[in-house]
Amino acid sequence: MSEVNALAQKIAVLSAREPVDKTGARVISEGGSPPPLAAILREVGDTVLERCLAFHCDTTTMHIIAAGRRMRGILGVSPTADASVIGQVLSREEPALVQAAYDLLAAHFGPTATVSVRSLPAEPFGKGGERGISTDELAALWDVAATSATVSTKAPMDAFLSANAAIFSSSLHIHKGEIIATSGDVAALETVWNTQVSAFRETYNKTLHGDADPQLISLKGVFDDGTSAALAFYEDHVALMVCGADSFAAMQASWQRVFA
Repeated sequence: MSEVNALAQKIAVLSAREPVDKTGARVISEGGSPPPLAAILREVGDTVLERCLAFHCDTTTMHIIAAGRRMRGILGVSPTADASVIGQVLSREEPALVQAAYDLLAAHFGPTATVSVRSLPAEPFGKGGERGISTDELAALWDVAATSATVSTKAPMDAFLSANAAIFSSSLHIHKGEIIATSGDVAALETVWNTQVSAFRETYNKTLHGDADPQLISLKGVFDDGTSAALAFYEDHVALMVCGADSFAAMQASWQRVFA
């Protein structure tokens, strides 16, 4: 990689609103928010100069060629997928090919998937005059906008908790003083809620000279056995979560994504 390309990549990472994972890939859809296909089309729509976009989910990586805010086609899938659309330039004149591209994407990037992306140099693909299809057209053909509108209505605290469910061994969600959702063994969390949260929040807000919602506070080794936890406040919502201290960075990045 040239020094110019390396610098451009670093600037892109630093300016990105999305969190960045340990490989340097940007997380563009977390736990299905926003919907993976909507997030993928947004990345393609933001690509002006021709690039190869590597989208990753679980064990699957899909390379898509994008240029001029258009999807030219799917270069490849790893592990190998047997699909005739791979290597073909998308065209409005070939609706079966466009449908095949949707089917392949939907099969690998489900509605609750977490997706990351890396922007790589362009690779040979098709012919120069084959431009592909704009993301606006694809969104209309695939009805991606309607899906996005449906999922985006999830309440912020619910979105945060569901996106990070895998890293919480237990959690407690309170709304207007009433417990509305739990996961795992919440006995210790209920004790904290009943005896400490109110006083803690009052003291904490005084140090900030007033309420400062939303707030996410990491509590390392807070329990007697050394287990760590986190405490979150948003409007009339409170959440307590038991988690490993090594997950704090990912949790904070997710919080910023939901509440920034």
